[in-house]
Amino acid sequence: MLFDRIDIFCDVIDNFGDAGVTYRLARALKAELVDSEIRLFTNGLEVFSKIDCGIDHKVKDQVCGGIRFSSYDILTPGSVEKYEIPELVIEAFACHIPAAYYEKVLDTDCLIINLDHLSAEKWIEGVHLKESLTGRKAKKNFFMPGLTSASGGIIPDRQLSDGEMAEKRKYFENLYRLESGSFLISVFTYEHDFHHFISNLNSIGRKVSLIVFGEKSQRSIRKADLENEKLTIKYSDFLPQAEYDGLLKVCDLNFVRGEDSWARACLSKKPFVWHAYHQKDNYQQVKVKAFLEYLMEFYTDPKLYELYSSYMMKFNDRSGTAADESAGFMLQHAQTLERYNISLSEHLIKNCNLINNLLFFAGSLKNDK
Repeated sequence: MLFDRIDIFCDVIDNFGDAGVTYRLARALKAELVDSEIRLFTNGLEVFSKIDCGIDHKVKDQVCGGIRFSSYDILTPGSVEKYEIPELVIEAFACHIPAAYYEKVLDTDCLIINLDHLSAEKWIEGVHLKESLTGRKAKKNFFMPGLTSASGGIIPDRQLSDGEMAEKRKYFENLYRLESGSFLISVFTYEHDFHHFISNLNSIGRKVSLIVFGEKSQRSIRKADLENEKLTIKYSDFLPQAEYDGLLKVCDLNFVRGEDSWARACLSKKPFVWHAYHQKDNYQQVKVKAFLEYLMEFYTDPKLYELYSSYMMKFNDRSGTAADESAGFMLQHAQTLERYNISLSEHLIKNCNLINNLLFFAGSLKNDK
């Protein structure tokens, strides 16, 4: 067996993003290494319980879906002393691994993967797989998720057949009591002024349904909620991760935020707008621009690309001086945009499988010992 045990560490700070990625990573590793023990340590079991209702945040050590979820609290010096460190440890997003565990790891013949955040910036390719010296016996290497074959890739998910798509679309229309055949949009963003967007929807003369997730999105949409008989807005509780993935695949347009839902949108084959996490000095614009430059190769209509690029840059501008441009082009050219996103998704599925890349790299170092 390549790795009979893998430990993953994740700090939960202020949102679902890091938890969502590591939960997905654990599931994907378990699917690939069926007989291996995958264990996820975290300081935020409560957040994981909202991602998967089978997890009880009051239980500090439990198995759900074949994966062991454990609180940092169980890693006492006494328990760590008896614990056998696995050959592969994944340190997600430079998290703080409890000291007793980390000290023991450093003195073992273990590979630590420093899993970074997903990025479309070119510089990550120069850092990907580089060694980070520990000064001790254990080895540590950077692993940079990205959207090219020279990066770590993204975590794949299962694609749906046409029949499954139709069935799932009907499921969500019934779940939210939506009229069949309306233009369906999911919204999961940070705070944003949606007045212009809602006005665009009201002017297209077509029935539109919005499903809005998260306190920040819901507060923003409520501020812009204008009465219109052709616009239906549903404010939803969070869905389990697998259900939300399915929703992205059957909506006509998705607004996504952060990292995990952005990656899922890239694989959804559907048009989407990415709302990047706000950074100091508007730095998120650098990340958004890098992604848009990457997307250019999938667009055959330069004018449509320019409209899309300009819209997303304005949507992500937190300077307080930029207003959204018209979203009418996305509604008018939804089918064309979908074709471009099918090409994007197929490229990622074929060339950018993070699980394959991670296990191949870790396995090659193990075989070199």
